[in-house]
Amino acid sequence: MRTWKAGDRLTHRFNPELGPGEVIAVEGRTILVRFAGADEPVRLAAASDALVPFVPGPGTEARLGRRPVRVAGVLADGRCALEDGTVVAAEELWPESGGGSLVDRLARGEVDPIDDLANRIDALHLQNLRQADGLGSFLGGRIEIYPHQLHCAERAVRQDPVRWLLADEVGLGKTVEACLIASHLIRTRRVSRVLVVAPETLTIQWLGELWRKFHQVFVLMDDKRLRDVEREHGRAFNPFEAHQRMIVALELLVGDRRLAELAASAGFDLLVVDEAHRLRRPPGHPGNPAYRTVAPLARATRHVLLLTATPLEDDAHGFFRLLQLLRPDEFPEEIDVAQRLAARRPLPPCTSATRRADLGGLAPRVPRPVDLPDGHGWREVERLLGALRSRPPRHEVERRTLASRIEAALSSGPALEARLPADAAHLRRLARAAAREDPRIVWLADQARRWREAGEKALVFVAHRETLEWIREELSRRAQIPTSAFHEQLGAAQRDLEVARFRRSSGPPILVSTECGGEGRNFQFCTRIVLFDLPWNPQVVEQRIGRLDRIGRRDPVEIVYFRPPGGLGASIVRLYERLGLFERPAGGLVRELSPVATAIAQAAVTGCDEIEPALVERLARRAHGARSRIEAAAFRELHREPYRPELAGGILRRVPAELESLTQEVILSACERLGFEVEPLRDGRSWSIRLGTRAAVESLPGVPSGSEFTGTFDRSEAVVREHEDFFASGHPLVEGVLAEILDGPRGRVGLIHVSGQGERGFGLLAFYRRGSGFVGVAVDNQGRRRPDWVARFGGPPLRSRRVDARDWVRRPAWEPTIRRLAAMLPDDMGPPVALAALRVG
Repeated sequence: MRTWKAGDRLTHRFNPELGPGEVIAVEGRTILVRFAGADEPVRLAAASDALVPFVPGPGTEARLGRRPVRVAGVLADGRCALEDGTVVAAEELWPESGGGSLVDRLARGEVDPIDDLANRIDALHLQNLRQADGLGSFLGGRIEIYPHQLHCAERAVRQDPVRWLLADEVGLGKTVEACLIASHLIRTRRVSRVLVVAPETLTIQWLGELWRKFHQVFVLMDDKRLRDVEREHGRAFNPFEAHQRMIVALELLVGDRRLAELAASAGFDLLVVDEAHRLRRPPGHPGNPAYRTVAPLARATRHVLLLTATPLEDDAHGFFRLLQLLRPDEFPEEIDVAQRLAARRPLPPCTSATRRADLGGLAPRVPRPVDLPDGHGWREVERLLGALRSRPPRHEVERRTLASRIEAALSSGPALEARLPADAAHLRRLARAAAREDPRIVWLADQARRWREAGEKALVFVAHRETLEWIREELSRRAQIPTSAFHEQLGAAQRDLEVARFRRSSGPPILVSTECGGEGRNFQFCTRIVLFDLPWNPQVVEQRIGRLDRIGRRDPVEIVYFRPPGGLGASIVRLYERLGLFERPAGGLVRELSPVATAIAQAAVTGCDEIEPALVERLARRAHGARSRIEAAAFRELHREPYRPELAGGILRRVPAELESLTQEVILSACERLGFEVEPLRDGRSWSIRLGTRAAVESLPGVPSGSEFTGTFDRSEAVVREHEDFFASGHPLVEGVLAEILDGPRGRVGLIHVSGQGERGFGLLAFYRRGSGFVGVAVDNQGRRRPDWVARFGGPPLRSRRVDARDWVRRPAWEPTIRRLAAMLPDDMGPPVALAALRVG
């Protein structure tokens, strides 16, 4: 495959009317070309075989400046000798337009099969649906369509630059909104280079969301990848220039100042910062390390998206600090936040803050506590905790180690065993005894049988993979219950298969998952969530519950958790119940709940199982107070154009109803015409498509020979069947096939004969580029513009009779008629991309 560079001269084999062109930019798999016959630069697939380098040879007609010249010969050094004796470099010559136009082809009767013409016209209409003027450009993702998310994304991309604060309530899809905005900016080529900065625990989730839902390929810049880049390019190379789109952990940038500086200097077009509430800057303070790390990045990047779980009502100062990162000119350093809020001054158009109440509320949470018996079983766990605490820690390292082991012991005996030194034989015996008698596994095995008989599904969360494997073995041994698994060591494809197996009605009743089960998967079909253990960070508990407690769920969210009879485990449960963690969302309470993990660890290592009662009450008051402020939404009206329930109908009516069906028609028709192996699956709800050995093209842009895909064109199917591809905007096959249709030779000139329902006539139907889309123009035999013909006959489906071209073109008046009508087509729109003679009646 040829590699193009800026300055290269070329021509388009199948669009000779474009004339000569010059490459003015290379952007990933596409190039931007300025053609003599086009009013504006044209973006083409770099791998297209339609593009031919301009190589002057004897007889080539060209221009030297404004002077027409002819090449007499080419010298050994590559220079050209002209017929007038001048010797010039080949780069100084500009080729004259060559070949015939579409009008010439039609006048000569060189027409394409009607099926190819129909496929091209359908593709032109599909391209219009996909463009930025409507909602089509947002709809390529494997997501359910929610009006408030489209409302937010549309408002954001109307701005230039896009510098936006996403502050929707937890569970309403801020990540999806950010992906919608980013995907739109990428598709409309407003941005090319993108950096996502997220907490380390969420980087894999972002990779999954962007690829699985939006067909966007990002690279995770972790320690391993940084070492690889240094090995490949040298230490002096900026690792953030190695890829166009990347994800990096906030902690990695905070811990390496040089790396943060390199990120800021790498020239990203779009910066996305998740959990931006972690960027804190108290009054009179330069900011915490996270703030000081991200601020230079935000200043250096044109487009910025910040996602925060803390609404304006809960932390006005922190909220305005984030607005300062986005709009420093509008929010100067000395701004009086309290005064501005008291004056009720509206915020600039750069925020969205949709609440659950704006959507009519979400399904309620239903806590289902399971009281564990005060018997032999849990006493083994208490005996294990007592042995762990038998030697008080002497310094901070020992305190952290002890806290980690106690947390693991409360998860399961196997989780603790994996964290014990080799010489801890006594603790190992106690851990195994605790596992044998654990009452939670007894209860789970009994319930699993009932869930299987009722056809119900349960998502069981654990903190450690050792606990996961132990639960699966015990359920198989005790109750012969098969289970699915989801953990970090599984590859992406295996995770897809595990989820697909679990989802099937005949599949396992239980999927056991570590925290990575929170990476954006759709588990809303589950009946319940089981918190087998309780993380000490309440935000992790909230993330677990959030897998089910999300927009779109209709059934109550059943939350099963275990109440130990006493000890530290019981204290943790009481604390979480007092905080309302199992009853109401806590995603916006990051600041209020931040002391919880430290308080639990303190109680664990000191041997005092009771968490300080005064602290519990103080945390509970803060949490309940914050929830009340958030729900009151006292500053809601300060946000410009907030989403309101009555907007939903108007937004949904603008969603192109035919987008999915037209995509299927265009892509399948093209694949069959190109000789691909196309096979329907599941009664046509899914399709297998392969670029086999009989394909008419060796490859497609971004799709190598031999590629094979299994997927669906139906959004609802794609949301459910996550292991299959979603053939929509952004998918490599869809983009490759459309590039082949739009840039290739098939279906550019044709003959159309349609029923006129009593009307008779003859004319031309032409399609022209307009911006990033296309427009049709028709003229009749009297030279009149016929927009009604375009509306009736120029759109999908094209209903033309089969035409024998010889019957039309043999008529003596054919060529002069075509040229006369062509002269009546617009002369200010550039050359047409498709042209057909149209007979009506």
